Amino acid sequence: MSEADNTWRIAADGREHEIGIAHDPRTGRFVVTLDGIEIGDDRVAACRKKVDVPLGAHQAMVSVLPVMYANLGPGARSELHVDGRYVEPHRR
Repeated sequence: MSEADNTWRIAADGREHEIGIAHDPRTGRFVVTLDGIEIGDDRVAACRKKVDVPLGAHQAMVSVLPVMYANLGPGARSELHVDGRYVEPHRR
C-alpha cells in the first residue's frame, strides 16, 4: 500500500460519491476511480499529476505528488480539492 492510496466520500448535488486512488509504488502507476469506475490513470514522475473528477456543477481534482523518503526512496501522496478546497481523506 502506498501513501497515495486514499478514498474520499463527497456529497454533491444531493448524492454521495466515492472517489478513490490506488498507487503502485513499484511501477509509479496510479488509477483514479469515481463510484468504482476508472476515470483516469497515469504514472507519477518528477512533477505533480492532476486528474479532473466530474462532480456535476462542482470542480473536483485529484493531485498526485511525488515524494522522496529518506530510507525508502521514491513514493507519492495524493490530495483532493473540491471547488478549490482541500478535502480530508476518508480512509488511507
